[in-house]
Amino acid sequence: MQRPTVTTGLIAFLLLTSLAALAELQRSDTKESLRGLSGVYVISQLIDVQPEGLTTDGINKMVKAALAKAKIAVDAEPKRDNGDANLSITVDTISQPQLGVYAFTVEVAVTQNVQLARQRNSTQVSARTWSKTIQGITTPDRIDVIEQALKQGLDRFAADYHAVNP
Repeated sequence: MQRPTVTTGLIAFLLLTSLAALAELQRSDTKESLRGLSGVYVISQLIDVQPEGLTTDGINKMVKAALAKAKIAVDAEPKRDNGDANLSITVDTISQPQLGVYAFTVEVAVTQNVQLARQRNSTQVSARTWSKTIQGITTPDRIDVIEQALKQGLDRFAADYHAVNP
């Protein structure tokens, strides 16, 4: 059985990244779903491997600091009159010990209650209305690269939020 090479891994990564970029282009109008939000409830999670130095508590502090700097309110709990809006932070890391790297995905997403336009009297359902996904590869001694990706996602969220909530 052949072992995957660095070249094969990089080709796979680039292919996945280009597909994610294409998906992001197709969803470019989603910032309109942020209009009128008075704040968000923050949920953070680490999936798979937890690299040393990266914790859910640390991610929460980084997110809340970034939102405070951007003057976006953080709700202590989801608010019904605000569509139960949640800002979900997901950091998924996979260790590649043969290559000595982590492959990671950082996703910043808004989930809120929505109603189908074609069914005016329908019940509201929770749906993802905005998201930014960043993928990358880093080494165990450069976990800051994952934090930088998270900062990019938060910066995009803040920019889109303020574009429709001046």
